[in-house]
Amino acid sequence: MVWILKPHKEGLPGLVLHCAMHCYRIGKPNDPVTLGTPHGFWFEYLGLQSSGHGSQEPITISFMDKETPIAKGLNDWTTVNEELYNNVHIFDTARAVAHGQQTTRPKTGAAKTNDFVVVWVNEYGAKKTRVFSTTIGHINATVEDPRYLDLVTRGVLWATGHLKKDGTPANGYGPGGK
Repeated sequence: MVWILKPHKEGLPGLVLHCAMHCYRIGKPNDPVTLGTPHGFWFEYLGLQSSGHGSQEPITISFMDKETPIAKGLNDWTTVNEELYNNVHIFDTARAVAHGQQTTRPKTGAAKTNDFVVVWVNEYGAKKTRVFSTTIGHINATVEDPRYLDLVTRGVLWATGHLKKDGTPANGYGPGGK
C-alpha cells in the first residue's frame, strides 16, 4: 500500500472516484482508524473512511458552501439510481463540498433516509497534497451527466491548483485551452 501513496505523499495531487474509495483498504473497514497504521493509510489519503454502500436509489446532492471554488455556480440536483456510500469517519484534514441524501424502502419496515458526504476535498500528509474525491458515479447515466462532469472537472482543476477562487479555470485550462 505504501508504494501506491508514495507519489501523493511527495505532492502529486489526487482524484478519487466512486469505487476507488474501497480499493486499497486493509483490515476491517468498519473498525476505527488509528492514524499511521496500515489500516489507516488509505483512509488518511482519502480524508474520509467509508465501509460500504446501500442499494441503488436516487441521491439528492446538496452543495454545502456554494461560495467555495468547486461549488461556485453549481446547482443541487438529484441523480438517477446511485449507490450512497456511508461515512464511518471524516478526518480533520477533509472538507465536505456536498452531501447526498437517499431514502431507501426496505421490504420490511419503514423508509429510511441516510445523509452522507458525497463530495469532499482533503489535504493529505505533511505536504498537504490536494485530493478531490466523490463517491457518486456508479451508473453511466450519472457519469455522462454534464453536472457530474462539471463537478469532476472542477475537482481536478482544484487538486492541480488550476481553479480560481471565483470557480473558473486558470488561464489556459478552460474550454479550448482558454
